[in-house]
Amino acid sequence: MKYKNPNMKKIRGAHTLLVSCGYCKYPIAKYQKVGNSGLIKMYNERIIEGNIDFSKYHGALFCPNCKEQIATRYITKRDKKEAYRLHHGKFNKKKI
Repeated sequence: MKYKNPNMKKIRGAHTLLVSCGYCKYPIAKYQKVGNSGLIKMYNERIIEGNIDFSKYHGALFCPNCKEQIATRYITKRDKKEAYRLHHGKFNKKKI
């Protein structure tokens, strides 16, 4: 089931990534990425939609299929925004 993110804002100049679980390859979210660097964190306002309901509070991001933890939620120091810090090697990304 796909859930739209109610906090999503359109980002100009961003490309779309499909983020999936590194264990079972289950798609988790569509994300707007700015720049060419690696995917280290996902800002909550840049997530377009996903198989997880992003309107509810999650302390961590788990795969809905295999229940493995993929990311941890935190508030960034610099701009005080909600984001998910992705665990290295536990997710895959593909440009759409």
